[in-house]
Amino acid sequence: MKAYFVADAHLGSRLTQNPDTEIRYFISWLDYASADADAIYLMGDIFDFWFEFSKSIPPGYTSLLDTFRRITSAGTPIFFVPGNHDQWTFGYLEHECGLRILQQKETIEVNGKKLLLAHGHGLGEQRVGTKAINAVFENSVCRWLFRHLIPPAWGLEFGYRWSARNRYRHDKEEQAAASDIYIDYYSPQTTDTNLFQVKWAKEYVLSHPDLDYIIMGHLHHEINMMLSSSTQLLILDDFLSSRAYAVFDGTNFTIDNFTN
Repeated sequence: MKAYFVADAHLGSRLTQNPDTEIRYFISWLDYASADADAIYLMGDIFDFWFEFSKSIPPGYTSLLDTFRRITSAGTPIFFVPGNHDQWTFGYLEHECGLRILQQKETIEVNGKKLLLAHGHGLGEQRVGTKAINAVFENSVCRWLFRHLIPPAWGLEFGYRWSARNRYRHDKEEQAAASDIYIDYYSPQTTDTNLFQVKWAKEYVLSHPDLDYIIMGHLHHEINMMLSSSTQLLILDDFLSSRAYAVFDGTNFTIDNFTN
């Protein structure tokens, strides 16, 4: 069997030179994966900003959504783990495109192996500001107000601008970060074992020793390490810049970079 995993494509980002080219490239990967996949897992932040308003969805993704429909209609399931950029799904991706939405942290079984799947945002987060923002984004009342009272054009402009500004700020932090600064994305000055998702995973596996794998994204940096004698942590590098993806054959993971 084969299961494909990919994270952090950030399709539609205003920081990319040609967003349409990025979408076509991701579609090429989906076609490549679906040729022999038993399942495809989208591990969050596939969209740079996705919000389903009460009467509209973000424009510009027609070819991608059609690809989702084509693959799922052919019998290959596509599972979607929402990320911090695309957690606002309210039925369209499920009902119109056939995606199967998983919880932001969910354990599944594949070929007798137990896999914990999560995008990774918020897990082990230490900063008060980031936790407060996450709480607002995940609040059902705030979601309802944004979905029904904000004009979609305004909401999309806010979302894409917020994402671009946040990424630019993180890039600046990475350039100037000291070794004791906690950041969301990988910095060359920060060791893998100090990253918040790694710390969280190490603690989580103590109470869940039956897990075979913990699979995440979000960091835009590959981490592949054993948390215990039986549990492996795999944090995927981002598809946006490295074209990274992983394949699970039922026993082991293989990490690769897609070239069209």
